[in-house]
Amino acid sequence: MTQRQRIVLLPGLLCDAFVFAAQVAALSPHAELAVADFSADDSIEAMARRALAVFPGKVALVGHSMGGRVALEAVRVAPERIERLCLMNTGFGPVREAELPGRRALVELGHREGMRALAARWLPAMLHPMRENDPALLGPLTAMVERATPAQHERQIRALTGRPDAGPVLPAIRCPTLVLVGRQDRWATLAQHEAMAAAIPGARLEVIADSGHFTPVEQPAAVSAALLRWIGVASPDRIPDTPLFDRARQLRGYRLNKATMALRFPESREAFRRDEAAYCDRFGLSEDEKRAVMTQDWREMVRLGGNVFYVLKISAIHPAKMTEIGAHQAGMDHERFLRERLGKR
Repeated sequence: MTQRQRIVLLPGLLCDAFVFAAQVAALSPHAELAVADFSADDSIEAMARRALAVFPGKVALVGHSMGGRVALEAVRVAPERIERLCLMNTGFGPVREAELPGRRALVELGHREGMRALAARWLPAMLHPMRENDPALLGPLTAMVERATPAQHERQIRALTGRPDAGPVLPAIRCPTLVLVGRQDRWATLAQHEAMAAAIPGARLEVIADSGHFTPVEQPAAVSAALLRWIGVASPDRIPDTPLFDRARQLRGYRLNKATMALRFPESREAFRRDEAAYCDRFGLSEDEKRAVMTQDWREMVRLGGNVFYVLKISAIHPAKMTEIGAHQAGMDHERFLRERLGKR
């Protein structure tokens, strides 16, 4: 009997198992899971050794934020034991002088006013800008921070400010690696993750829409789906490379679909021709949605929740061959799409 994959989930600063609750539920039928506890450690190396001690033998590591730095240290310490790696909303560089005053101020705040005050100061900037005051997010995340102590926070800050430079580790990684980031992460940016993915041989970068730094909590279904693909599990009712237009995607793409469906009316098409940006603004489209519409990025529109039957109405104004649209959605050039998907030579 084949042994199931063993996955250790590595939480970030002041985080516990709550941050991975959705992913544990999604992955449990397919793997043996554990969430590491770094509450007593004060160095990244100690955290890495604790993570490696959870299971014997080969393991897969999923590191979020500080946990990503722990995962990279585990690769440095025991590369032969890491069979898969996921680095999520994290970084790889050494401490920056500019970050030290802010971290010291939060340590002092936690000791002086308690963890609830620390959470109120720290959490909002970690979330998507549109959800900084969302009680559905802030409530459980604040409760998680309050389960920690000022002393635990100080220990973990000591670990982060004493962290090693993991840059030299990246090109030496040889296991399948997923680099995952929320598009609106203001702390660990998309550009940072692009650089990280570029430095790791064969790494795959996935960008989660509408998410800040707490991606596994802000977009749990998207993160869980990415991790299932990462361990080689695909839903049997899914067509490869085709997004499932479920209720979550429908809600996410409501404004985009409303704007594109309106193009069935002549007056809407005329307004779009006159000023595409103003037309998009009329429907309250986000900057990402506007950019996808105005560049006819069909794949991105679908990824943002667009119903393909609605967004294709743009082709009435900007004519495009259906095969060109299909190639764009598949992320291929036109010739490759014709050859590999349609069998044309």
